[in-house]
Amino acid sequence: MDFIRLLFSTFLQSFTNIFFMFLVLIVYWNIKRGARLEEAWLGFTRYKISDQLLDQILYGMLSGLFASFIIVILGITIDYKAILIIWPVAIFLMLFNQRYMCFSYAAGIISLISLLFGWPKIDVSAIIALVGILHLMESALIFFSGHKSSLPVYIEQCRCNPAGAYVMQKMWPIPLVVLVIPDATAQISGGGVNMPQWWPIFQSQGVGNMLVIFPIVAILGYADIAITQAPRDRAKKSGIWLALYSIIVIILATVSSRVYWVKYLAAISAPILHELMIVLSKKSQIEGESLFSVPWKGVRVLDVFPGGMGETMGLQPGDIILAM
Repeated sequence: MDFIRLLFSTFLQSFTNIFFMFLVLIVYWNIKRGARLEEAWLGFTRYKISDQLLDQILYGMLSGLFASFIIVILGITIDYKAILIIWPVAIFLMLFNQRYMCFSYAAGIISLISLLFGWPKIDVSAIIALVGILHLMESALIFFSGHKSSLPVYIEQCRCNPAGAYVMQKMWPIPLVVLVIPDATAQISGGGVNMPQWWPIFQSQGVGNMLVIFPIVAILGYADIAITQAPRDRAKKSGIWLALYSIIVIILATVSSRVYWVKYLAAISAPILHELMIVLSKKSQIEGESLFSVPWKGVRVLDVFPGGMGETMGLQPGDIILAM
C-alpha cells in the first residue's frame, strides 16, 4: 500500500532530524547523571549506559511508529507553525523543572493563549489530541519498561523513620509522523496522501486543504519514586493512571473538534490534570506505608545485584535476613 510505504519512509526521516539528535543527547545526559548517582550511592553501576540508551531509543521508536499510525488514521492535522511555537516553550519550561518539558504543559499554555487572544492561530483540538496520544504511548512505555534500572535508595519517609525506596527516571526520544498544513513559505519535504472516503475520523481544521505527511520529534519522560510498592508494580499502576488521563484528554479533544467551548476545557485540563496526577501520586508514596521499612529484627534486603551472590542464593528484595 502506497500510504504505508510513505508513512514508513517519512518516519525514517525523523532519525536524521537535528532535533532528534538533540533529544538523544538529552536522554544520554539523563542516563549518565543517573549512573553517576548510582555509583556515588552504591559504589558501582549495575547497567551499562550504552545498553540503557539503546533500550530507551528502541522503545521510543516503537511507540513513535504506533502513535504515528493512530495520528494519521484518525486524521489529526497539525499546523506546521504550531510545532515551531510549542517546542521552544517546552524547552523554556524545562529550565524551571525537568518534567515541565512534557508537551501537556506547553501545548496547554499555547492553546489557552490562542483561544483568549487569537494568536497564534492553531488548531487547539488537534494539538490537545496529539498530547493525549503521546501520553497514551508514554503510559505503555511506563507500564512495560518504567521499572528498569531503578535506583535503590534510603529515605526519611517521616521524622526519624528511614525506609527503603526506588527512584525511577526514564526518558524516551519519540520520532513521529503527522499530517501538517504546510506554510506557504515553508520548504517541507513529504508526499501527498490519498485517504479513503471514511477518513478523517477526527474533525481537524485542515481537512479540505492540501496536507503533507511530515516527521517531527518529541520526548517523553517518567520520574517517580516507589516506596509503598515494588518498582514493577509501581510502574504498572502509574502506567494505568496515565492511560486513563490520556483517554480523557483524547475524548475532550475529539469533542472539542465539534463543540467550540470544549476547546477551553481541553486546553485547561491537559496541564492541570497532568500536574494533579503527579502531585497525588507522589503524596500517596510519601504518606503511605513503606514496603521496605526497617524491621525491628534482622536486616531487610532492598535490592540484589544482577548475577551476584545474593541472587544466586535466591534472595529477593523485601526479604529479611535474620541469621547468617
